[in-house]
Amino acid sequence: MVSPVAIEGSRGASGAAAARVLRRLAPPLAILAAACALFVTSPVAGDFSWSDAPRHALNGAFVLDFMRALPWRHPAQWAAAYYLQYPALSILFYPPLFYAVEAAVFAVFGVSHWAAQLTVAGFAAALGFGVYRTARLWLPRGVALGSALMLMGAPGFAFWGRQVMLDIPACALLVWGVYCFARFLGRDRTRDLALAVAFLLAALYTKYNVVFVAPVLLAALLRARGADVVSDRRIWMATGAASLFMVPAILLNLKFGAVNFQSVADHPGEFSRWSLEAWLFYPGLLPELLGWPVVLASAAEAGLLAVRKETRLAGWPSWLLLGWLVAGYAFFTAISVREPRHVLTALVPLAIFAGLALDRLPRRTGGPAALALGIFTLGWSIAFDPVPVIEGHRQMADYVADFAPPKTIILFSGYRDGNFIFDLRTREDRRDLSVIRADKLLLRIAVERPRGVGEANLSEDQIAAEIRDLGVGLIVAEDGFWNDLPEMKRLENVLQRPDFVPVTHFAITGTMGHSDKAFTIYRPAYTVTPPREGLSIDMPIFGGRFEGAPH
Repeated sequence: MVSPVAIEGSRGASGAAAARVLRRLAPPLAILAAACALFVTSPVAGDFSWSDAPRHALNGAFVLDFMRALPWRHPAQWAAAYYLQYPALSILFYPPLFYAVEAAVFAVFGVSHWAAQLTVAGFAAALGFGVYRTARLWLPRGVALGSALMLMGAPGFAFWGRQVMLDIPACALLVWGVYCFARFLGRDRTRDLALAVAFLLAALYTKYNVVFVAPVLLAALLRARGADVVSDRRIWMATGAASLFMVPAILLNLKFGAVNFQSVADHPGEFSRWSLEAWLFYPGLLPELLGWPVVLASAAEAGLLAVRKETRLAGWPSWLLLGWLVAGYAFFTAISVREPRHVLTALVPLAIFAGLALDRLPRRTGGPAALALGIFTLGWSIAFDPVPVIEGHRQMADYVADFAPPKTIILFSGYRDGNFIFDLRTREDRRDLSVIRADKLLLRIAVERPRGVGEANLSEDQIAAEIRDLGVGLIVAEDGFWNDLPEMKRLENVLQRPDFVPVTHFAITGTMGHSDKAFTIYRPAYTVTPPREGLSIDMPIFGGRFEGAPH
């Protein structure tokens, strides 16, 4: 017969085991819930507000279509034809890893804005869990979870994590790389070093600018191991492997990343690299990116660390975290193109510093305080800093897809061509449609207009003949688009001729201030004939041309 005491003891042991499991599961479940909250408050209806976002989504569709077609005999020709059909690709300008992951998600859920944003949400969850694991190296569970939620919910991270952009995916992979490297320094396990190299390379193949962390890792390694580094074969093998796998990224950047190099140099409209305004730019943005509570808490802890009053990070950890912050700040300040999202990958240590500061609170209140601050930060960002949207392009794409004759070639003239082109690509039932961008046809622009514009200097009659010869069956034109340029004004005049009939109008609405207000869709009044010759488009971003016919 089992005694009541034994039964009660068994129940107590079972309850304790369940409590331990719950404590272990609580952080990943909380982080997953935070990622879900960001996802469900993200735009997912083709209403991109940031101009690069639909291009990142289209790049994933390109990878999926490439893997389905497997054009191994003529991959460059196939890619050029794809661009001529959907001329909003930027896959050669950016590294490809995010697009490969995105393509896998598209393969399961279909090509859509929703699926593209789901990919980013997955990386947001990975970022939160990576920050949690990194903070756990020095902090208790509750405080580490609070640090993760502070970063995920910080206004800058929550804002860019709810758009199809590369910043959060790159940051997530960078954090995991640094975490594995820190584990290697602390435990000396070869597996951790190999994982660090893999994650850091993945981060590089997501966004090139994470390279700033390389000297920081070297400094932390030398601080931890000293002269022993020279005789450690594992270090040399890891360095050799990393260098080898970086070669394709270097070649891609040299070939297609001309604008990346231009961004390093000073150019009109930006602060001089050595001006006081330039070096105060990112520090001045910290409250906007992280929120005042996180900034103040992290600043207090960083100050203690700088004067060696923080013993928990003594030695290489302080070199790693402070170096990460300082090197990122210096690197992104030295780049002349300054945008708030660029510096996000350098701000991760501040969330850990904030956790360290709150962990100093008496009577074990650090954990609850950190969790409360993390939840508050996330809730504030979601409630009071929504992502703006631009609406109208999906409706235009659906109209064109619903009513255009088979194999119609559409001339698009207006802002946010990426929105229209990606929204058109999501219509799997109309993969026969192709788009020609008027700015590519009549102008020569490297990435953006402020970097310079060249014009084809065609007359109105020549523009009309070009439209006819290319077999354009519909024209989607923004009213007044760039009509301060003579070439675009001539196109506008051509569309007012009797040869073109306005079919319908679409208003561009949304919550973001923008200059594009309305579009008119025209059809030719004459009988449209197939193109007389292939299309030839300048690609000044890498100094070449795409020639041929769309898919």
